[in-house]
Amino acid sequence: MTTNSSFDAPSTRYVRAARLAHWLTAILVLTTIPAGLVMVQEGISRPLQDTLFLYHKNIGPVILILVVLRIVLRAMNPPPPLPDSVPRGQAIIAETVHWLLYLCLIVMAVSGFVRVQAGGFPMEIWDPLTGGLIDRNDTLEDAAKAVHYVVHFAIILLVCAHVGAAALHGLVKKDGVFSRMWPPA
Repeated sequence: MTTNSSFDAPSTRYVRAARLAHWLTAILVLTTIPAGLVMVQEGISRPLQDTLFLYHKNIGPVILILVVLRIVLRAMNPPPPLPDSVPRGQAIIAETVHWLLYLCLIVMAVSGFVRVQAGGFPMEIWDPLTGGLIDRNDTLEDAAKAVHYVVHFAIILLVCAHVGAAALHGLVKKDGVFSRMWPPA
């Protein structure tokens, strides 16, 4: 992890494509989490439940594509250096949280896709491209559902840690870390 004390140069920000992909991913994840939590609650109206299921299962592949794009962008354009004020231990934790978020988002999207396909449910937007990739299979559906359930807890914790750290750097420390990713464009 490299650091830099002159934090005014343009190289201290992520490239525009990475910033846009980050914020689009953030918006989709932060809307998909509550949709997923609410859609499985008993007592909600069927039209609301159907809408939430439709949104949740069709946005998952979009998030997967964005995460893969973000990894490619990161490989092509390494993250800008952190300021010297960020201790090495915090830098390692931040890097670990980023990679765990990528991993969990990929596992979440793939397990959701497998659960839907193995369960024989439609993916309205994606069926023309992916319909029939996985045959109906109750055992596979149950396994994917279990993975999806467990990983959602990890994503919520990681998102809270990431947002909390971003708020700390952007609102309290004002040390330039948040401005590496903001504004989006």
